[in-house]
Amino acid sequence: MAITTDPVMDGLLLQVLATPEGRTDPYAYYAQMRQGPPITRTALGPLLVHGYDDCMMVLRDPRLGRGLRGQAGSLIAYAGGDESLPLAFLELSKHNMLLADPPEHTRLRHLVSRSFTPRRIEELRGSMQQLVDQLLDQLAAAGDIEFMTQFALPLPMAVIGELVGVPKSDWADLQPRVRAAAKAIEPILSEEEAHEAFASYDYMAGYFGELIEERRRRPRGDLLSGLAQAREQDDSLTNDEVCSTAILLFAAGFETTTNLLGNGLLALLRHPAEMDRWRDEPSLAPTAVEELLRWDSPVQMNVRSALEPADLRGEPIAEGEDIIVLQGAGNHDPAHFDHAEELDLGRTDNTPLSFGWGIHHCLGAALARMEGEIALTSLLRRFAHIDLLVDEPEWRASFTLRGLLSLPLRVAA
Repeated sequence: MAITTDPVMDGLLLQVLATPEGRTDPYAYYAQMRQGPPITRTALGPLLVHGYDDCMMVLRDPRLGRGLRGQAGSLIAYAGGDESLPLAFLELSKHNMLLADPPEHTRLRHLVSRSFTPRRIEELRGSMQQLVDQLLDQLAAAGDIEFMTQFALPLPMAVIGELVGVPKSDWADLQPRVRAAAKAIEPILSEEEAHEAFASYDYMAGYFGELIEERRRRPRGDLLSGLAQAREQDDSLTNDEVCSTAILLFAAGFETTTNLLGNGLLALLRHPAEMDRWRDEPSLAPTAVEELLRWDSPVQMNVRSALEPADLRGEPIAEGEDIIVLQGAGNHDPAHFDHAEELDLGRTDNTPLSFGWGIHHCLGAALARMEGEIALTSLLRRFAHIDLLVDEPEWRASFTLRGLLSLPLRVAA
């Protein structure tokens, strides 16, 4: 099967990347993509895969890594004229696991994982439940709420803030900077957004640099102190690596989980029978969260670059070529999932692509799953009535990170 260009596929890709309609409902466009070739070469250069098996194959192939453009998030259509901005962002952010290839990725992940163990995550369960209950008390008192800002954002920010060791007094200031910096991994951004992303990341690098120095002088029982002291024989993290990793863990720890909670609750509201099913069977929580991750993934797209000559379905890929992985589309592939367009909270044998795969599988996946299980189970237990106050909630103007800007609700016990 020769990999060729396809103007129809290019048009569908542009719709989901660049239009409000595509950001609101990319799944309608993914369904149309499945009528076309499984692999195409886009007019902009990168290859495109959208089927589950192809996405998984690309994500797991050790010959396909981040590479230079993969590190930049594959700025497919950078709208500005200052070409130094993507490279400047790379220079600031290249020292963490997300943007590294082996052997540096292997070294960084090994050292970091010691401060991010399953045991440490499980230790957070009690305090997480307490925090959820406190937030639900506030929602119950208000009645009419904005779920994203009053629950979906403060919960994961508090959890990851405490885990990393970011002072609570600084959370509110850092949140919009994280969101601005996250724009740098979007496939299309304006020059203004690129400048803002660079400035926000630069600010956070300075902030975390000072915090790291303070933790070296006075270590605590938090992840930042652990990173500052992480050592393997004579190998330790550099200041740049500690700083870049702290930014990554803090930002990823609440941005994606916020989207999981918002996207997940909206899916339940649009499938009331499944929401009632979860209420009646709280033990469904693990499979329910996995299904919500599949149904509307907080991360829709990934990018890989060929670190060496490789192949895809037997077709050669030259070193340096980029591949766009539409993992949100793969999660709805009927060739892999029975009744893929049905939300089934009891779905078994369910392995969504939402946390990535291979060596870059999300380090915080277990934490995000636990937050989703506790938060949504508690929410459904507390409120017998959860009503959406608008016909169509407003989505964020982003594609890679898919999430709601607002979700106005009325809740009642």
